[in-house]
Parts: sequence; C-alpha cells; structure tokens
Amino acid sequence: MSNVAIEEKLRLERNEAWTRCALLAKADLTSAPSVCRSWSQDADRLLTEAFNYCFADQAIALFALGKLGSNELNLSSDVDILLVAQDEESISYPSLRKFQRLLTERTAQGYIFRVDFDLRPGGKQGPLIPTLEQFKDYYGNYGETWERLAFVRLRFITGNSFIQDEVLAFSKKFSFRRHLDFTLLEDLKTLRSKIQGHYWARSQDDVIDLKLGVGGIRDVELFAHALQVIHGGRDTTLQIKGTTEALDLIASKNLLPASDVDFLTQHYWHLRGLENYVQALNDEQTHLLKTNDPHPDFVIQSLTTLRTDLARCDQIVKGLLGEAPQEVSVEEDLKKVGITDQELKELWDEILGQEVLSRTKARDEIARKAFLAQFLETLQSQQGDVRRGLLLLKDFIHGTRAKASFFSMLLREKELLEELAWLFGHSPYLSRILCNRPELLDSFVYRAQDKHSTDLDVLLEELAEKRLLSEVINGSAYLEDKDLPSLQKNLSSTADSIVINLLEALKRQFPSDIQVLALGKWGGQELGFRSDLDFIFVVPNEPEENDFKVAKRFITRLTESHRGGNIYSIDMRLRPSGKAGPLVITEKDLREYLLKEASGWERQAYLKARWIGTHSVSLFESFIDRGLTSEELTELERIRLQLVPDDSSLNLKYSEGGLVDVELAAQAFVLHHKIRPKDSSTKELLTVMGSNAEALMRNYMRLRQVEQMLQLVASESIVELQLNHESFQSLALALQLTPSFLENEIRALFADNVRALKNLDPRPRPH
Repeated sequence: MSNVAIEEKLRLERNEAWTRCALLAKADLTSAPSVCRSWSQDADRLLTEAFNYCFADQAIALFALGKLGSNELNLSSDVDILLVAQDEESISYPSLRKFQRLLTERTAQGYIFRVDFDLRPGGKQGPLIPTLEQFKDYYGNYGETWERLAFVRLRFITGNSFIQDEVLAFSKKFSFRRHLDFTLLEDLKTLRSKIQGHYWARSQDDVIDLKLGVGGIRDVELFAHALQVIHGGRDTTLQIKGTTEALDLIASKNLLPASDVDFLTQHYWHLRGLENYVQALNDEQTHLLKTNDPHPDFVIQSLTTLRTDLARCDQIVKGLLGEAPQEVSVEEDLKKVGITDQELKELWDEILGQEVLSRTKARDEIARKAFLAQFLETLQSQQGDVRRGLLLLKDFIHGTRAKASFFSMLLREKELLEELAWLFGHSPYLSRILCNRPELLDSFVYRAQDKHSTDLDVLLEELAEKRLLSEVINGSAYLEDKDLPSLQKNLSSTADSIVINLLEALKRQFPSDIQVLALGKWGGQELGFRSDLDFIFVVPNEPEENDFKVAKRFITRLTESHRGGNIYSIDMRLRPSGKAGPLVITEKDLREYLLKEASGWERQAYLKARWIGTHSVSLFESFIDRGLTSEELTELERIRLQLVPDDSSLNLKYSEGGLVDVELAAQAFVLHHKIRPKDSSTKELLTVMGSNAEALMRNYMRLRQVEQMLQLVASESIVELQLNHESFQSLALALQLTPSFLENEIRALFADNVRALKNLDPRPRPH
C-alpha cells in the first residue's frame, strides 16, 4: 500500500469512528462514559498506527495525557500527547514532521486529530521530542504543581518499552510524594482561583461553560486529582487515571462523604455527556452550551437542574480548593480610572487574560494582577496616552512571562512602577526597548552599566545592553527635565565608552595602533536617540594586516544583531574619497587630503571631527586656513537648496531655518572666516559667529530639544511634524503645550532663523 493510501485510510477510519460516536452522543443512545471510552480506544488505535508508520524501529515512546490519558476523550478535543526519546541520536525530526502532518493536515477526507504537544518539558519553549535525560532533569528540578496534577493521567500508548518503564516510574515519583507538601494545597487553591477568574466571563445568562465555569468539568477533575496527589504518595492505590475510579476510591477511603462522591460522579458525567453533544453538532472544540438554542429533549431536561448542580459542585470543591472568585468586569476595572472607550475595554481584557509563566505560577499570578491594577491607576493619573500605554504594557507582559519576579519587584518599588508607567504613557521608543529586553529592568533600577567581561562574546552583549540602558536611563530623565546638554553629553559619552572597550578588546587579539575619528553628531558630542555613529579609521603609519582585521571586525561587531538589535548603526561615507576610499587611512594622508583635495562640504564635515580616546592633536590646522572660495560658497549653496525644500512643511531637520540649515551655515561661516573653534560642537561653532548669532543659538537648541522629544514620543524615527498625526499630539503633550501653540512656535523659530541667516550666512542666498 502506498504512503498516500495509508494516510487516507487512517483519515477515513477516524471519520467512521468519530461519526459512530457522535451519533450516539447527539441522540443520547448510550452513556457518556461509554462514548468517551470507545472514542479513546479508537484514538489509541489511530495514534498507534500513525506512530508505527512514522517512527518504525526508533527508540521513542508515545504517551497520552489529559482526557486521552484517562481514557475519557471527548469528541472534538485536542489529543494531549508526549513523545520521549532515549537519547539525542534517537530523535528523527523528519519522522516528527511526518507524524505531525499526518495527524493534523486537512485533506478532502478531513484530518485525524488536533494535537497538543504543550504538556512537555519546558512547554512551548521545550524540545518537541525531549530525551529521557531532559524529561527527568526538567520535572526533577522545575516541575510545577499543575504539572504534577497533569501527570496523574500520564499513560503509555506505544513505542519503546524501556522508555515506557523509565518515564512512568519517574512520573509517579514526580506526582505522588511520600511526605505531605504543605505548599501544595495553597498552590491548588490559587490555581483554581486563577482558572475561574480567567474564564468566568465565558458563562453568561444564556451561555454555560461546561468545562471551565464554576462547578464545571475542570473543577471536578482538579478536585479529584488534588486528593490523589495529596494522598497518593502514601496510598499507592490512589495512583489511577480514571475520574470515576478515583472518586470511588476517595469515597471508600473516607476522604469525602459518599453522598458527595455520588453526586460529583453523576454531575461529572452529566456534564461530559452535554460536552460530547455540543461538540458532535459540528465537530468543534467548544464547551459552551447556549441555553436559548433549540435542543433535543434530553438536553432541555438537563437544563432544569444544571445551574443548581453547578452551584452544589462549587460548594464541595471550594471546601478543599478555596472560594471561586467573584465576577470582576472589565468595565468596573476601567470605571475606577474613568475609562469608558470600548477599544480600551477590549485591550484591558486581553491584558488580564495573559498568564504568567514561572516556577511559582500561582503566587506570581497574584503579584501580576496586583501590579496591573496599580499600573492602570498610575498611568491614568500621570495623564499620558492611556491607549498606547496599555498596548505597550501588553507587549511588556508578554516579554516578562519567564521573568515573573519583575511584578513583585515593581510592586515593591513604587517609584519604579511610576517611572515605568510614565515611559509607557509617554515614550514608545523607550518602552519598546524594555518590552524587547525586560531583563534590563534590574540594571535600570540600579543604573548599572559599567561591568565589562574579557570574553568578547560576553562583552558584546554587555555593550549592547550598555547602549540600551543609556538610552532608557537618559531618556527617562529627559522626559521630565528636558535637559538637552546633559542628554547629548551622556549619550555621546556612552558611545565613547562602548567604542573604546570594543576597540581595546579587538586590539588584544590583533595588536594595532588604529584609532577612531568621530564625525557628525558623535564628533560634536551631540548624539541623540536613534543616532548613527559617523567615523573613520586612522593609523599613525602605513596600515598593516592587523589594522584591517581590527577595522573589519569592529564594523561587524558593532552592527551585527544582538538581543534588542545591533549596538549602533554606522556611517563611514565621510572617509576621504567617500565609499570608494580606503577603509583605513594614515593620519598624514588624511591631513594632506583635507589640506589639498577635500571639497568645501567635506571640510565642513571635518569641523565636527573628534578623536575617541587619548589622542588630542587637532585636525583643524590642516584645512581651516584654506577658507572658502566664491566658487565653493556657490557650490555649498547649491547643496543647501537640494537639502532644504521650498515648502511649508514642518521638518525640524530639513525645513528652511531648520537644524541642517543652521548647522551648515555655521560651518560655512567658520570656514569662510578661517576661525579655529575650541571644540567640534555646533554650540561652539555658533558661539564663534559672535553676538549676532545668540538668538540663532537659542533657536537651534530649542529645535534640537523638540527633535529629541519627538524621537521619544513617536513610534518611529521621524523629523517631520504632521499636524494631524498622533505623534504631534503626543509631542505637544510631552512639552506641556497645546498643539496649536507648538505649531506656531516652530514656524516662528524657522522664520527667525531664516532672517538671521540672511545676514550671517556667507553663502550667496537668494533674497
């Protein structure tokens, strides 16, 4: 028989078996235990055939969990299965893919099963086929209470018998402890509370959640498994998989009154029968019974007592597992802080639905919900963008699922919680850094950035973290104090430190005298958010092989991707002869080039030059005294007109009178008048223009201040202000101005700069 024929045969067999069971369930022609047992046996047979077809003669075993593990599979359930290999060499991923495809792929004949592999070591993050060693290591060291309960129903289906014996023996020791675990009951109570709180809203006046509602299927299973796990270590007869059998033993051992056990057994299978009925209608994985829909008589009859039975089940279960939570509506949560928008309600509901992943899941979940309530109130009180803040919070929670201790820390550190809410409500840029790298919070709290490893790979991660932390720390401060000089100095200092440390590490591998000459905003110690690094490599003598090795590796290490992105983006277009120029140049050749060959715009750019490290010799004398000819001034004006559009847009960088216009004019002024500035900053270049440029300097610094705030509040790097865009509204809010006032201020600054430059700019501007 061909492979296709075998696969289609299994799908047809599945359809026949399912249809038989579904007809019995829809017409109530046999008991729910009989339907579930029959369907479980069919599932075992189909899974065994599929396993043997895909994993023939491999040292792998197949196990069932969940309802299939207890031979109580419902009609449209996922099948919870676990594959375990003897060792790494036994794992065949092509066989696994074949197995997954065979079971889940839909063809004209349908599919076989939806498969859930999540009940494996490490969950979704763990290997799809763990080895025996991985299985024992994970559950021996990291297994949680809910996993102990899940393994009560672990059952071998087929495969390697040695793995069968090892896994089943270990799982019994994992689930059933000889000594009473005093934290177990507390964990179980919180587990039930969390399940009910998460799914409460699915049960409404006309809808009953048969599985996850209060007093539903999950409650009975959780209750029975809890008693098994609590007592099964000392009484091994309780180590069984079927729900009915477990409840019978619980009664026989006087762990629960017989009347309660009789009720729970009857109630459980009543619910399971209704569950099979709703799933048999359309082969859908649903547990919701809509009471107002038309139903056959046996369902209508069940509805007369169903809610009373659910309430009685709740009373029995909460005696062991605690009170189910009272309904908490999203509307009430948001009403406390005055939020009525439907979109925000839905977003808040999504946030509440996210679950924490940790070894102490129950306790961390309590901390998470307490944090959420406090965060929402804080976000609203700070008058930031609540919608944006909640969207970022959702991403942050997703990023911290494996770092649940953050929530406890944030609850303890009220100032940090307020700072986090402030960032999320005001700065998408900084918030994205923390969402992508939530572990940075620890360093953010202690402002720790100075550790450096001698291992290059570790060092690179530390430098990447240093850059991100610098932006978060300085950005957080800037949102409040708007201190532009401190911001530029700190961000530039961070870049200096990163480059020096990386260069030193590479030079230890490849001895070299290579140096970095910073240009642009970095050269002027005026770095801002999202800035590139402009620079060139310079050596004292003719470059050698090691110099090129250091330069190439420096570029690679600085720009390659690390957690949270690259360390910096770079721009080396300002090296002599541009992109075609040498990667490494001698200091002598650089001076010669600037003195004799460099065009006017290149000499302008090198006014921003600054050595990184200990080199202190200025380059200015190489080209300042050349001045600018009339032809060069005309060429510089032509370049200016290409950069500066003649329109009414509000582009902080490129509009007439904007940042670039002022910077190029100041540079042209210094070159034209052959002035040697004290340093490479734009502020110094404006200072040497004299008292007539004082207003120009004030305007320039204000535009830079606004530009840097825009980088923080916008979702992407932009310099053009679009009046109807949310980024402009956010910018005005961050600057504590009305949008109209901010628009008028920017236009006035541009106009004032244009007037000032007409008198100061040596380039032949049109009048």
